[in-house]
Order: sequence, then C-alpha cells, then structure tokens
Amino acid sequence: MALIYTGAKCRDCYRCVRYCNLKAIKMNTGKLGRFHAQVIDELCVHCGQCILACPQKAKKPISDLRQVKQLLAEGTPVIAVVAASFVGSLPLKEPDMLPTLLKALGFSEVQETSIGASLVTQEYLDMGFEHPRLISYCPVIVNLIERHYPELISMLAPIVSPMIAQGKVIKSLKPQSKVVYIGSCAAKRDEAQLLGLTDSIDYFLDFHELWQWIQDSEVVMEELTPSNFDSFSPCHNRIYPVEGGVIWAVAEELRQAGESFLTISGMESCIEFIKHLGQGQIINPPKLMELWACKGGCINGPLSLCREESLFMRQRKLLHYYNSSGECVFEIDNTRLPEISLKRDFINRKVEQIYPSEAEIQNILARTGKNSPAQEFNCGNCGYDSCRDKAVAVYQGKAEVEMCIPYMRKRAESMSNRIISAMPNAVIVVGKDLDILEINSAAETLFQCTAAEVVGQRILSLIPATNFLKVMQSGKMMNTTSTYPNFGIVTREIFFPVKGTDVVVGIFINITSEKKHKEQYELMKSQTIQQAQEVIEKQMMVAQEIAGLLGEATAETKVQLGKLIKLMRQEDL
Repeated sequence: MALIYTGAKCRDCYRCVRYCNLKAIKMNTGKLGRFHAQVIDELCVHCGQCILACPQKAKKPISDLRQVKQLLAEGTPVIAVVAASFVGSLPLKEPDMLPTLLKALGFSEVQETSIGASLVTQEYLDMGFEHPRLISYCPVIVNLIERHYPELISMLAPIVSPMIAQGKVIKSLKPQSKVVYIGSCAAKRDEAQLLGLTDSIDYFLDFHELWQWIQDSEVVMEELTPSNFDSFSPCHNRIYPVEGGVIWAVAEELRQAGESFLTISGMESCIEFIKHLGQGQIINPPKLMELWACKGGCINGPLSLCREESLFMRQRKLLHYYNSSGECVFEIDNTRLPEISLKRDFINRKVEQIYPSEAEIQNILARTGKNSPAQEFNCGNCGYDSCRDKAVAVYQGKAEVEMCIPYMRKRAESMSNRIISAMPNAVIVVGKDLDILEINSAAETLFQCTAAEVVGQRILSLIPATNFLKVMQSGKMMNTTSTYPNFGIVTREIFFPVKGTDVVVGIFINITSEKKHKEQYELMKSQTIQQAQEVIEKQMMVAQEIAGLLGEATAETKVQLGKLIKLMRQEDL
C-alpha cells in the first residue's frame, strides 16, 4: 500500500500534480467519470507536499494509530520517541507538558530523538571531512537520490538518522518493548522498513493524529503538571530540526579543519542543487552538504500543527527550547550506551520511465488541438509546467488528454454552440449592457438579419429590450407573448438569467401561423353564431304564422339552436 493515499474527497483540481516537483502522481478515471489522483509510490519521495496542497484534505498518510492503541490496551510496554521539532509543531503551553500527556495516554517511557542525534553527531565527527558528503539525516533527500539521482549515492554519508539510532539503542536495552516514533515527517514512516530493520522503530504517529488522540481522550490537560523526558537532556543536539542544525552540531570541528559546508532547504532548491551536483557542475563541492526537503527544516514538516504561525516564530520556539537545555549526560538509566552499528547502505531504487518520440508528442498535442507552438498555451492548469510536459505524462499513463482545461472549455463551448445552432426556435443571448452576445440561425431567419450584422449591437437595434431588462433586474424567468409588426410575426417567449453571470437568454417560438389559424377559427365561429341567430329569428316569424300547427316543434328547435349558440360562445371564453 502506498504511504500516501487519496480519499474520496478528491475533486480532480490537479493542485497536487502542480505542487509535486517529481510529478509522482497519476490521474485515474474514477466514479462518475471524474479524475482521481493516485500517488505513484515508486516515484514518490514522501515529501508530503501533496498533503499540504490538497484543498479538499483528500491526501492522507497511512496511520498506525489503531495498532498503537491496541498495544497499549493489551498492556505491552510502548516507548514513545518524539522528534525535537514538537516544540514548534504542537500547540502546547510549555514543552515539558508532552511527556506527561503521553504517559497519561499509556506510554511507559517518553524519550526525545535528540539522544539519537547525539550519537549521529559523534558518528559524523568520526567519519571526518576528507571527502564531500551529503548529510543523510533527511529521509526525503535520501529517497530523492536513491529513486531519481542514484549517481550521487556514493556521496551520501553512510550513517543512519537520529530516529533509527535511538530506536536501536532502545531495542538493544529493552528488546521486549515496542517503539513508536512521533514526528512531522511523512517519509519517516517507512524509513526503518526500507532499511529492512526490525531492531529500531515499530510504529509511527504524526503530530496531527497524536493531537487528535489527546483531544478525544479523557485526559484533562489542566490537571496535569510538566515533567521531564526519560533518559538524558541532549543539550545542543536539540537544534537538529532547524535548517543548519546538523552543521551547527559539528561547526567547531569543521572550522578547525578549515573545511567548507553548505545548507539548503526546500524541495525545489534541493532538486536544483542535486541536478548541478550530479552533472558535475559544482567544482570542489563543500565537504559537508546539509539538504532539507522542508523549507526551514523539520520544524516545518508537512504533518506538523501550528502552521498558521510563521516559520520564523516556530524556529524561535525551538531555539528558546535549545537555549534552555542543560549539559549532556551520555547515559540512560545509569547504564552505558550499548555498542551498536550506526552505519547504513543505500540502494539504487530508480525506476526507468519511458519517454515518447517527438512524433508521438506532436500526435498527443494534436489531440487537444495544438498543431503549432503558438497553440501551446503552457497555462499550467493541468498541473504540468508546459503542454509538452503534459503530453509526456499522457504517454507515460500519468495524465489524460482531457486534463487540458483550455481544450475542454473550447470543446464545451463548441458543443454548446452546436446545440444552440441546432435548436429550431430562435435564441438571442444578451449581456449586461443589453448588447447581443450570440444569435442562432433560427433567430436570424425569424428576425430577418445575420449574426454578423447584429452581434455586438444593442438589442434595441433589433427588437424592444423591455423583457430582457425586466429579467435582468428581477433575476427571475419570464414567459410572455409578443407581436412584432415590423417582421409580421407573433412569438411565445421565454426569458431567463444565466446564474453567476450578467447574461440573459431569450427563446422565441414562432406562433404566427397558430395565431392566424386561431383567428380564422374565431371568424368561423362568429359567422356560425350569426347564422344560427338568423335561423332562430326566421323560425320565430314562421312560428307566429302557424303557431297552432308547429308550436311544439318550434319551441324545441329554438331550444336546440340556443344551446348551440351558448356552447360556441363559451368556447370563446
């Protein structure tokens, strides 16, 4: 299972694609024909930027919370190892409240990764600065080199991270315990698994799920008192989570050796530097190069809270915590630190991707109506920097042709235009200034004009604007009937506003022939009634002359004709 998954809330906005520097996200056609983002795990370096970028909060890291709660419920001794970045990543009134909170949740011990950082610092000092080295502290940078720039593997310092180092120490001293790492880095979750280690970290919790667990628990923080982390206070190694922290820890030795160093943070900057380094464009690279995927260091990890605070203020919190540290004491429960190996290897995990030929790129571009460079807008709405990059992604199965927003809009507009043109009834579209925006062929015929003549002109130049104006002001649909003597027509009309715009659409149904037929029918009825009336009058004259012979028959005829006249008059109503 991928380390980062996409939930059902995905709304195919392509924002995660846009923010992914490595384009390790593919768009699949999901339910209802909508695209659904999926992280490509073999290309992903787990920087977590897609988690932050997703406006729907659909991107989530997998969680070990259920397993951790189960262990605690079973009474298994579980030791929490907390990243020192917690100081600027959790909304605590004071840092020393965290050990108390975690023990209230059931953890048997609570340690800080600065212990492992102390061991790692010493390992770097023992390694020396004879050759240029990339610090292997950040797992995202390690993933980046192993999966995308394996030519630089030899430059990675063969030293484990503080998290792994501390997990090894705990497991060597307390093998029956389970170790849970708590931090803000998504890539930390599978660091131990990628190394094939079973003697270090067992589970991972991020700061978000930890804080939610605390909020959902019955722990009343106001009733708790601060306490110290178990084991020792690791002094200057608490500075590791801030950009330049590792360099700071060995700065004195670097200065004494007269060696140069470099620190860079932010995924985009790191990739740019690594590209130059891999291409041999950096002559005499620094002896120690500290690269951080997160801008400013781990203090700005994707799974941290308090991101509404500025990075500067969060760094200040950690620096204050660092300055409040005491002297280092290298012992754990009065026992000497065990002899453990802090060395590691790196593996070339690069997956070779297929690339299209120029002809294949041109063919894909043509499918979205891009037959020349001038038609390549490079708008970036699809998440890719250029139309060509997106065409390559389509070839590789990571993107779909329909992700091109200008193309889809043009296609939708074309479809709309075809539907309007095919309508048998006249359609006139009017803008907020009562200017004609669109007119179909049926309207051209009905109002004896051409689109070229009237589009852009005021509606008054063609027909009265009264009904359009009423709908524009009221925002409500209107049905009516109008007569246009100039054109010799009568129309039944429907006017409606287009939601979210200042546009009003008028549909005109020609009922002129119906009107004429109705008038002819009315004339026929009128003549029939008149003739019936004349018959009655004549009948009555005859009745007066021969009343004795036809009296009963005359009365009956009069009644029947009277009913006919009444019936025909009722049809007029």
